[in-house]
Amino acid sequence: MTEPDWLARCIEYFSNETDELVGEFNLPQVELRDLQKLWNLPLDEPIVGGFEITEAQAQFFRDLASIDFDFTKYSFILDAYTTDWEATRRAGGYMGLFPPPRTLLAFPDAQRVMLEAEG
Repeated sequence: MTEPDWLARCIEYFSNETDELVGEFNLPQVELRDLQKLWNLPLDEPIVGGFEITEAQAQFFRDLASIDFDFTKYSFILDAYTTDWEATRRAGGYMGLFPPPRTLLAFPDAQRVMLEAEG
């Protein structure tokens, strides 16, 4: 299955000591079926949420993107996001799911309100 142009995938890595996000690797386009096979998932799984990468999946990503995995220091998660929220909405998401935008604005329509001091 060909993925939409607005769907991007990355690997985020987190410190095993603090659980803090340390960094990420952007991935080139990859066939969905290849990812599904890595986790033994059915064809209707879009792999949009976070998926933990273990040694079982690491070699695939080493070959794909030359990533050096250090599982003693970091935990690795495959994630997906949209690069164009409006296109994602128009398309009805990806296989029924809506990957989040790269950055989420907490209150995109919020306006600053200045209150006068009571006196």
